[in-house]
Amino acid sequence: MKKSTNIPVLPIQWQRRERTLLCSLATGSEHMEMLDLMAPTAAYYAGLHRMDCLMLPLPDIRLAPGRPPAWDKIILIHHMLKQYETVIWIDADAIICDPKKDIRSVLDRNIPMHMVAHRIGSRLIPNTGVWICRSLPKTFEMLHRIWNDARYVEHRWWEQAALMDLIGFDPDSITFRAVTPYTQHVQFIDREWNSRQGDSAPHPIIYHYCSRPKPIEDMYRRYDEFMQSVL
Repeated sequence: MKKSTNIPVLPIQWQRRERTLLCSLATGSEHMEMLDLMAPTAAYYAGLHRMDCLMLPLPDIRLAPGRPPAWDKIILIHHMLKQYETVIWIDADAIICDPKKDIRSVLDRNIPMHMVAHRIGSRLIPNTGVWICRSLPKTFEMLHRIWNDARYVEHRWWEQAALMDLIGFDPDSITFRAVTPYTQHVQFIDREWNSRQGDSAPHPIIYHYCSRPKPIEDMYRRYDEFMQSVL
């Protein structure tokens, strides 16, 4: 690990109304199109459960221009945790399918981070596509360590790989090596909160198109189904 650097400050002014923020951002035409579909479902969900909602389409702006786009989420989450008790990140290539259940009902308030770990065959893969962070000292410490693990800046899973390593996984062999001082600070929640091809709940609350190529037509289908269910 190279010399530690601070997570960049996000130059944004934002007025908090609730204690929880649901957020995402997108760069690039493909993810911008997917964010356009996800954002209305997120806004509805946030309004239903008394959360603030921040969706950032950034066609020409990068928060971390020296890194791949996935790292931008660290800057946004880190910044917003200074204002909110809970920050819920959802990747732009995910969509809310069923808004009825409040995700906070499955969280442990004393655990810094929650996410789904996908099971693909015999492998367990923690996935930061839906990433719930609590504003706790340990959360900031972990985000700082993830940001500063230079080994994974260009890894195919970017910040997810750094987090996997931090909690005891080998992101290359996709195996669990050993418990680390940080393993206990991440709690896995049911796959209904981040379903994906190959590991989907029967009735997903959030569906994540994390594989390639992106099946945008299926995301449009889920968007239409969501709108029909809430209108």
